[in-house]
Amino acid sequence: MLTVIIPALNEEKTIAQVIKFCFADPTVSEVIVVDDTSEDNTVSIAREAGAKVLVSATRGKGISMKEGIDASTND
Repeated sequence: MLTVIIPALNEEKTIAQVIKFCFADPTVSEVIVVDDTSEDNTVSIAREAGAKVLVSATRGKGISMKEGIDASTND
């Protein structure tokens, strides 16, 4: 099974669709959204869509990806 890691910043308009798309793949069992301190509803929408959500204290795609990898339970 696979984990999909999504770094996000102020993505409330699209995050639910992206998560739904990921879970439509039968090999995906976990979606982790790493939020870089969004100022919108990205976190709550991602949780409602079924993703595991981490809120990063620092901004940056590289750090967000590493935090997501560290939190993943799959490949």
